[in-house]
Amino acid sequence: MNKNLKVCTIGGGSGMPIVNKALIKAGFENIKSIVTTFDSGGDTGRMRTDERGKILAFSDYWRALISLWDDGSQKEIWQEMLRFRDGRGRNFGNMFFQFLSEKEGKLSDVDSTFEALTGAKLKGSVVPVSTDSANFCFKTMSGKEYYGEHNLDDLRMSLDKVTDIWLTPKVKANQEALDSIINADVIIVCPGSMYGSILINFLPEGMAEAYKNSGAKKILMTNISSVANENNDFNQDDYVSTFEKYLGYQSPFDLILMADLNCLDKNLLEEVLKLYALEHSFPIKFNEKSQQKTLVADIAKIEETNMRLRHSEEKLGDIFKNLSL
Repeated sequence: MNKNLKVCTIGGGSGMPIVNKALIKAGFENIKSIVTTFDSGGDTGRMRTDERGKILAFSDYWRALISLWDDGSQKEIWQEMLRFRDGRGRNFGNMFFQFLSEKEGKLSDVDSTFEALTGAKLKGSVVPVSTDSANFCFKTMSGKEYYGEHNLDDLRMSLDKVTDIWLTPKVKANQEALDSIINADVIIVCPGSMYGSILINFLPEGMAEAYKNSGAKKILMTNISSVANENNDFNQDDYVSTFEKYLGYQSPFDLILMADLNCLDKNLLEEVLKLYALEHSFPIKFNEKSQQKTLVADIAKIEETNMRLRHSEEKLGDIFKNLSL
């Protein structure tokens, strides 16, 4: 891809930062990252509970912001500081960005202040999908309904799969997020929790319509492995069908990007997949007969410390650099 293209990434969690870093490695300098602001787990959940749900979730925002920071002498220490948790589990990054957002008046204006304070050279900006507070809700096959995104994480190994998702209350999308989608040349829907990190971004009013009307080339990156309560036994067509339900139209992607696990060490991969199976988690399947344009590529790695499958920044960077849409 031409590195001068305007790229918009959509997601949250740990997937988007890897995609952003890969884009920077490929030479892109005009990245807009749209992130969810409805997380309710861990320290973020405690903060939102203390404020009776009236504040946004900051965790995905600052993780995405750090991922857009080009190499600099202060980057490593700031990453360490923002990830720091005290003896009560409180995260410094969440408190710091709550302070900045209150100082500036809104989260959308924090990027420039962060650059001034830290000397960061950002290769883009982070855009909250909404500046209004809401909670993620979902219903499962058994008919149970849950309030709060943290429940999705708690039940990730359950086979009681999600059947529907919504926000309470309904909120409007941030205008900057809508503009980022409309003005993008390329949109990359990142890997991550399919419901809690990705599709949640299309629930605020206006997001699905803006995505549909955007003339950008649209890429979906699937997860490497399934999550039991979200996408077990999925292939790329199942992904597309799920997105079609919430986007409201057919064929919403120009390209599906999937990981080719055959490129990894076979013996080590076998051990890793045994561990994933204990969590009811299995590789996302490739349907050779699919009508979706799909690229299965060497973009994964095995993180041996924790025996986990991850997307590789270096491999993804090479893909983005040479990708033809």
